[in-house]
Amino acid sequence: MRNADLITTRFSQLLYGRGDELDWLEKEFNAHDQSARYIPIVVIGEAGIGKTALVADFFEHQSRVPPLWVDCREWESNTPDYQHAINGRHLEARDRRGAPVVLDHADAVPQSRVVELFLRAVDHKSVRRVVVTSREELNFPKGQRVLRLAPLTDSEAQLWLRQMVRIPDLKEETTAELLRLAKGHPLSLVAMTNLARSLSGERLGQVLNGHLYDIRDVSSREQQELIAVARPVIITANQAIIERLKKQPQDVFKLSSRQYEEMIAELLHDMGYRVELTPATRDGGKDILASIRTDLGDVLCLVEAKKYREDRKVSVELVRTLYGTLHDYQASSAMLVTTSTFSKDARALQQRHRFQLSLRDYTDVAEWIQKYGRKAANP
Repeated sequence: MRNADLITTRFSQLLYGRGDELDWLEKEFNAHDQSARYIPIVVIGEAGIGKTALVADFFEHQSRVPPLWVDCREWESNTPDYQHAINGRHLEARDRRGAPVVLDHADAVPQSRVVELFLRAVDHKSVRRVVVTSREELNFPKGQRVLRLAPLTDSEAQLWLRQMVRIPDLKEETTAELLRLAKGHPLSLVAMTNLARSLSGERLGQVLNGHLYDIRDVSSREQQELIAVARPVIITANQAIIERLKKQPQDVFKLSSRQYEEMIAELLHDMGYRVELTPATRDGGKDILASIRTDLGDVLCLVEAKKYREDRKVSVELVRTLYGTLHDYQASSAMLVTTSTFSKDARALQQRHRFQLSLRDYTDVAEWIQKYGRKAANP
């Protein structure tokens, strides 16, 4: 549970060009229809489009009462606090019309859980209105009022980038490439800005043109700056790297192990998976948690990414360890993805457990790279 003003501080840059959306929120939230409180306001958009920032900014400037903010990604740990806050009568005293409730990241939990949280909220007169943010469409018992956030227009994105990035040696073609990669995506524009500010105009142009960092070619500080902004679930410099790898697949061996993990996470995200990159150390035998929702239920795949030399085969011991982690974690399946190939014994073990274990080598990775951006089928 947290206040919206803390979130607004973190994401204020994402609000550029959102005046119409804020006006819509204000009109909808202040609707005088008594039945409106039983119909949630749902803000829908892809990851990083600015849903959380928009809602947080609205409540910071337009509402006298800060909302009860629920991050659905942490709903299990927040359940007691949520119940206490909803039942607490102090909310009634703060505003005669009641306090708003925000269910943020609603796509992170089953839709039935979101509906349950919503109904528990509106069951109390102390709650004025419920606002929900989600990447996916939702259905509530009495319908919903939906605001869909779209990417910024080309002119808005260009003006935003020109105002935020002030690099003397930044060439026009580099600016054009930044805009092409961002595709009007606010969080991508923020990431691109951070990238542009951390590098010289010449270095930035090299990165966008496919010159991948080699440990002998760049300082560790610059490497860390690039990694910090090239997040696997945001369209940033990672996309530029993957696009260039389509032309020069062998450059994958120039990536660091962590960059390789981030690239695999981005490729899986492009295929439709929801991905979570584990910490760089002590990941428990799994680098990436990749989940996808199907008609048969949610499927979780543990992914281990191993960047090896071309002549170094992945041993059966690593595959056996991953199989053990699969059982410990009680996931649906596990996958080991490498830049090299697998030993004969490793392949044999995978065949014995072919419905639970999957092995992907350099050829598979190269194919994923070629399909990137085309909404390829699941691997």
